[in-house]
Amino acid sequence: MSKTLNIDFFKVVIPLDMNLTFGEVLQKVITLPAEQRFKEVRLHHLSVHEANFGWQQTWEGEIVRIRMDNIPTKADLAGKIEDFKLADDEGIGEQSAFIYHPDTNIMLLQSNKHGVSPGNFAQYFELMIGSNASIYIDPVIQLDALQRLENMSKVKNFDISIAALEDMSIFDNSGLEEFAKLTTVYQAPSINIELKVSRKKNSSLPVEKVRNAAKSLLRISNQNQNQVKKIRISGSSDEDDSLFVDLLKDRMRESIQINASKNQRNIPY
Repeated sequence: MSKTLNIDFFKVVIPLDMNLTFGEVLQKVITLPAEQRFKEVRLHHLSVHEANFGWQQTWEGEIVRIRMDNIPTKADLAGKIEDFKLADDEGIGEQSAFIYHPDTNIMLLQSNKHGVSPGNFAQYFELMIGSNASIYIDPVIQLDALQRLENMSKVKNFDISIAALEDMSIFDNSGLEEFAKLTTVYQAPSINIELKVSRKKNSSLPVEKVRNAAKSLLRISNQNQNQVKKIRISGSSDEDDSLFVDLLKDRMRESIQINASKNQRNIPY
């Protein structure tokens, strides 16, 4: 039996007024009794199952999403199908592993379709410590893509697409309030915008504003179940007339192939 594990890289960002590091947040949560570590986050039941500090000066842990509905059925090779017999407080546990390196604030989180999303991961810890401030885990961009973006002295095209969103308050204090106004005026929750320069020589969109908007969209995508579908920027530098960055595809991810014996039917991570 084999399984491919996808690991996404993030930068943990905690506001200064929280007066806690993320390592201290983990310490507070894991010292609670197991029954007190459950929180409902956006209709999902989450709990940190374990977290330990030590290996390579990092935190290693596992967070679990308890699926209380849409439970699969049990089947056998003879064609028999029946429901799992679960108590009212039981569900299917979907495990997601994580590693956090305090010195760099870099976190690795296992990508699991039915597990804990990055946005829910961050909100879980906000709720656990009762904070009004937001914890962000921003995707780490591959170095070559980041260099292309930083090297752009001119931006020729900025192409974004956002799926239907019910709550446009996510744009508050993001520098993207103009987009939110458009959706309100036209009552269109989906956004698909392509901004281009004129044909004048050396014309450019405002480079720094495009960079900041792109980074804000990346954070919004991370917090809202990847509702941002496209963030593409094309431009040029003094050395290269054609630079292109696709921030959603250029996020840092590592894939690992795990092999197990035939008798081991579950590989959580």
